[in-house]
Amino acid sequence: MKRQIPKGMTINQRHSAVLLAVTLAMAQGASLGCRGTYESATRHDLANAATIVAQDEAPPDTESTLDGSLSSYLAFALARSPELRASFERWRAATMKISRARRIPEPVIKYSYFVRSVETRVGPQNHKLSLMQSFPWPTALSAGADAASEAARAAQRRFDAEVLEVKQAVADAYWRLWLLQEDHHLKNEHDVVLETLAGTVRGRVRTGAASLADLNQVELGIARHHDHHGAHQEERLVATADLLRAIGATERKEGLTASDTPFEGLPSTGEEALHSRARQHPRIEAAELMASASDSQVRAEAAERAPSLLAGLDWIAVGQAPTALGKSGQDAVIVTAGLSVPLWGRNYRDAMSAARAEGAAHRADRDAALQTADAQLTAALSAVRGAQRRIDLYRNTLIPQAETTFQSVLGGYQSGRSTVASALLAQKELLELQLELARSRSHHARAWAVLEAVVGHPVEPTEQGEQP
Repeated sequence: MKRQIPKGMTINQRHSAVLLAVTLAMAQGASLGCRGTYESATRHDLANAATIVAQDEAPPDTESTLDGSLSSYLAFALARSPELRASFERWRAATMKISRARRIPEPVIKYSYFVRSVETRVGPQNHKLSLMQSFPWPTALSAGADAASEAARAAQRRFDAEVLEVKQAVADAYWRLWLLQEDHHLKNEHDVVLETLAGTVRGRVRTGAASLADLNQVELGIARHHDHHGAHQEERLVATADLLRAIGATERKEGLTASDTPFEGLPSTGEEALHSRARQHPRIEAAELMASASDSQVRAEAAERAPSLLAGLDWIAVGQAPTALGKSGQDAVIVTAGLSVPLWGRNYRDAMSAARAEGAAHRADRDAALQTADAQLTAALSAVRGAQRRIDLYRNTLIPQAETTFQSVLGGYQSGRSTVASALLAQKELLELQLELARSRSHHARAWAVLEAVVGHPVEPTEQGEQP
């Protein structure tokens, strides 16, 4: 009788291959069916942010884009800030963990070789190929993926908050550099005023209308005033270093400049609306999302207490029987099903309690951030209003009065009705008021940057640009 054993083994092998492919397809389908809630949106936002945040070192000509405007420094900082890049990478890492959270366990394939063959009626058992796949409780994958997705979205909101902080730090350093330049400019102008006054005193000394003591007093004032040149060089080094640090740039051979003019005015948005926006700050939303992620993690840990389904397939290759039988050499195919038995209930309860505690901590962080946002917004609005009030006072009242007084005292000295000490005092008061105006304008711009960082959105002023 002609045997068809090779043909029979081929059929068994085909059956086994089909069963193996079906099992793997089930595993892949279960994995794809458990995607996180925010995964697609988070990956899309991550790709968009990657076009802004540079990943490699800046090319040699990158810093040539710094043209002195605040916008150029902000653009450079968004691309090169180390803090922002670190926050971006944490966001990327959190996003890449989502697919891992929704992945089912890997299938296990085992091969066994019978060193001592087991003899059966239809032939000896020579090889054994086994496939085992476990399927967790469905909630374990869906809740775990939701937790990872919410954690990734929280990392994105922390990145958004880091962007606001970087922009505020750049603006603060920029306007401090602007104040230093304005301070130097005003003092240079008063150098000319003092030199003019000294020329007037020298002419009066030659005619006997003034004494050498008057000339010595003016020259002493000039010598003391000229110290601002050396002080400006040192202060500029510090201000430049702070601005370079804020934008994440390397040392530059040429100095940085601040060419923009501080804008002025009060917020055009109402205080109630600003408070509402401040309570939606990315830091607060990140804490909310992390609390939600902890809730999802509680569900995932609870699902771990449920049994997992086990499905398996065994294929035993059977050799040819010593005696001719009808089913000699036919392979054995075994289908296995089972359930895992969760025994360590206390450990599962502890894991759930830990996730609940983390959620409570994140909600406490959210409450603290809400209180901090309210206090910071109040302080920022007060700083803006105070700076604007001082700007109006110095520009519209005090400086015009000081200029009139100085011109009157200077004219009186030339006609012999006042002293050189009065002229020097009037000049000093005028300079101090002009410097206070510049400080108030810088303080207003820096307070506005803090206000936008607290609110989390740009705030439009009622008036923009330098007033005449």
